[in-house]
Amino acid sequence: MFDDKTDVATRRHIPFEGTPNFRDYGGYKTRDGRAIKWRQLFRSGELSKLTDNDQDQFGSLDIRIVFDFRRDDERLKDPSLLPESAMPEMVPLPINPGNAVDFVEIIAAGTMNSEQLAGFMCDVNKEFVFDQSEQYRKMFSCFLNLDEGGSLVHCAAGKDRTGFAAAMMLSALGVSRETIFADYMLTADYLSVDKEVARISQKYQWPGEPEVMRPMLEVRPDYLQSAFEIIDKEFPRVEDYLQEVLGMGEVERNWLQSRYLV
Repeated sequence: MFDDKTDVATRRHIPFEGTPNFRDYGGYKTRDGRAIKWRQLFRSGELSKLTDNDQDQFGSLDIRIVFDFRRDDERLKDPSLLPESAMPEMVPLPINPGNAVDFVEIIAAGTMNSEQLAGFMCDVNKEFVFDQSEQYRKMFSCFLNLDEGGSLVHCAAGKDRTGFAAAMMLSALGVSRETIFADYMLTADYLSVDKEVARISQKYQWPGEPEVMRPMLEVRPDYLQSAFEIIDKEFPRVEDYLQEVLGMGEVERNWLQSRYLV
């Protein structure tokens, strides 16, 4: 068992040239004293800029299935670049952040200030719980058919849509809320907000001050907490949410735990 405090850089984060926030979200201890296997569960940002070296490394990880939470237009604009010799099953599960207001229109208009964008990001995470639950339910359904090999969950930056996916998987495996948030916040160690600001500014031709966008591109505990507050308000336990909304009852969670825990 590795100590996350000392081995996080060498064991958890996997350095890729073309996607900075690629990491293993296994290895964590569960509340009952077991641990998640390493090199089975991965998370990242988009995979459209992988180099030849990256593709070789990706192939060595034995990733059998990739869950892509990007919108359809994101996938078409920036298709994943993966090794043909080790091509995983690709499962598109498009999530459009911001059901109430079109995300792209918000960016293009450039009318929100930093505080409003932070609130918008909280609202986005709240929507994952029910409005986008069908996509996460499909993800879990696929997990139940994955008998061997690794999996990858990803979106554009690998923080919000991916963050909720990883949080629910860790919850199903019996990991503590504290550990789930620690994993969520690791994105801040690997993803440059400055580079993300420049990327989004160019991608959407942002007309306002680029710095205003920082809350949208940062990883903040308040964002994920907004989703858990909805779950905690509606259900006695997160396990009840997993069962009633995501189709992960006790039998299914036990199967996952037998598959991924040691």
